[in-house]
Amino acid sequence: MRKILVRKLGVGSVAKFVGTANAILALIWGVLLMFAGIVTTVEQADWTVAEKLLGTVGSVLGGLVLVPALGFVAGWLYGAVVALVANLFLHTSRGIELDVEDTK
Repeated sequence: MRKILVRKLGVGSVAKFVGTANAILALIWGVLLMFAGIVTTVEQADWTVAEKLLGTVGSVLGGLVLVPALGFVAGWLYGAVVALVANLFLHTSRGIELDVEDTK
């Protein structure tokens, strides 16, 4: 077993990791929102076919593109702030010790 001393976190690395994880979760929510939007759009009795088509396309783009993109941005910002605050604590406490083990 080896011991590693972590003195600093890479802000960009942590931000990218948290942003990606948040985008994946937002994609799941986006798919649910997309289906809800499609059902709502199709059920509108007073809309024309063109309006229903545009509403459906908007629901698909919003659910599969917009929601995950906003989730990534929010997660990236959150990860960057957390990494900056963690670096302050790591600097003050002179790091954190981790026990790691090599596996074969």
